[in-house]
Amino acid sequence: MKHLIPSLCLALVMVGTSCATSSAQRGNTSSTYNKNAETRKNASKAYDELDGDLMTTSKQAKSAANKSAGTAKASVTNTANTIKQTTAPIVQTAEPEQTEVDASREVLQNYTQPVIMVSPMINSKGGTQEITDNPNSHAVEEAIHGYLTKRNYEVRSIEGQAELNEILQMQNDIANTEDDLSYLAGVALDADIYIKFTQEVTTDEVSVEISAYEASTSRMLGSQTANVRNNGHTSKINITSNLGSATRKAMAGLEKKILSYWKMDIAKGSQYKVVANIKGEYSDSQTEDLHDAIMKGLKSNFSSVKVNVMTAKTLDFVIYASPIKYKDSQEIYTKIRQIFKPIAETKKINITRKLILMELN
Repeated sequence: MKHLIPSLCLALVMVGTSCATSSAQRGNTSSTYNKNAETRKNASKAYDELDGDLMTTSKQAKSAANKSAGTAKASVTNTANTIKQTTAPIVQTAEPEQTEVDASREVLQNYTQPVIMVSPMINSKGGTQEITDNPNSHAVEEAIHGYLTKRNYEVRSIEGQAELNEILQMQNDIANTEDDLSYLAGVALDADIYIKFTQEVTTDEVSVEISAYEASTSRMLGSQTANVRNNGHTSKINITSNLGSATRKAMAGLEKKILSYWKMDIAKGSQYKVVANIKGEYSDSQTEDLHDAIMKGLKSNFSSVKVNVMTAKTLDFVIYASPIKYKDSQEIYTKIRQIFKPIAETKKINITRKLILMELN
């Protein structure tokens, strides 16, 4: 089309010239020339405008094409990135493997963790010297405390002579028995489980033995021993460090036994130890009738009853009660009074979280 424009303009010029010649024959040649010049000027202007429009149109078309290509390329790139992100493998952080002990501890945390008392072996006369002055006993006790508290157990211990005197008084109250004071301390401090330990230190080796017991019955739940080479060390720092290592090794094995017991025991209900001293005078036949009536009433009202001691003067038993029906030891004692009321008069001596001391007349 661009090549046709000059020919079109030339044709217009020739037509204008022809018209001018005819007109000249009628006169006024100057006027004809002016008209022809104006015609050429208009034709040239028309050509320039037409050529400019074509160039603008071409540039706009090229720009639109480039823009469209860029948009398409961006769309393809975004789609590829989306696919890449979607199909990229999900990397998960590996969690540490859970041990059997960790799993048991996690399950029990939804319920009640056992309260644990820690004590060295205590003789029946009250060996306070062993508790307060022996640095090796102190090192083992501290290591056991650290192990248990790190795993969210509530830990109790005998703190000085005052608490020990209370335990000795309890020993006298409970039928003047010769029981191991660690057992009585566990009961007095409202523990579910109590732990006793011994240690031995030589120049060659450090040895620790740790045992766990059911607080309400003093039944052994398990025992664990661990040894660590001492390599001739005699300094307090090295011995304390080796005692700590031996203790932690022993506790890892003992904790498995404790958790195994506690999982089975907690299904029976909450434990309460009851010690009743019989003060009245009864014949043998009356004593047996009293025992039978008491046990029948207890078993019909609580989940389970375990007898520890039953004599003419002492009743020692463990009650397993529903934690939903009975909130604490006071509610247990109130129910026991109701059961015993037709049989004998009752008197409260002492009540703690896990222990009920009472008299029957």
